[in-house]
Amino acid sequence: MKAPLRSALLALLTFACLAGPPAAAQDAQSETKPKFGPDAVPMTEDREHLRKAGAPDFWAMIPYYTAQQTGSACSVASVAMMINALRGLPPLSSNRLVTQARVLNEVDDDGWKAATAENGDGVSFADFAGLVQKSVDAFGLDATVEVFRPKDTSPETLGELRRILGENERDDSDIILLAYDQGTLTGDATVGHIAPLGAYDAETRRVLVMDVDRLWYVPYWSSDEKLLEAMVKPDRSDPTGSGLIHVRLKDVRPKGRTAG
Repeated sequence: MKAPLRSALLALLTFACLAGPPAAAQDAQSETKPKFGPDAVPMTEDREHLRKAGAPDFWAMIPYYTAQQTGSACSVASVAMMINALRGLPPLSSNRLVTQARVLNEVDDDGWKAATAENGDGVSFADFAGLVQKSVDAFGLDATVEVFRPKDTSPETLGELRRILGENERDDSDIILLAYDQGTLTGDATVGHIAPLGAYDAETRRVLVMDVDRLWYVPYWSSDEKLLEAMVKPDRSDPTGSGLIHVRLKDVRPKGRTAG
């Protein structure tokens, strides 16, 4: 995120997802700096995979693509997108969609509310995994919640990541939420962040990150190798790095039948 963050603040960050204008000292550089660094390609410049492949998760989530409501609410925005995509569009006019406010109200976790309020500290990866499970339970989804926390960037770990990504790409009955260092992918400040995985192109080995930091970004492609690097990068809250959370429906049925 393009926030006035430097070394004095970095040690305090969890997945704070802070969004804000560039620091005054960076204004001159910001005038000429590209929107994305060399490891990210905006979706606006590359839609080929989305046109030719099924990209089931992308099409399941794009109707519900939302912006984090505060600078630290990337976790809530990502969960809201995930719940909506897995539930599908409700059939009745009396059925509500899932908003970020509704996620917080239904889960009713005071710690999550405080962490994602304006100027909140955000959540750690370990806490986020538990909150995803609470969210699944609160909305009555019959789903499993699996955590993948890579320890290194070895070929073996990369192979396992690719297996998970490829499996997820088969249909829209499962959604992956990524927890990673945003700056590693975008070229901006080093900040712990959370966003849904929109698609995986196994042929080019690229992931589409549906970044909820909508003040600054559109969805962007990055290599699976760079994603792995971004997930294992440590911070104070998660010294062993972060990872991803894979939420998978147990009973796959046509979407659009969930009331509430």
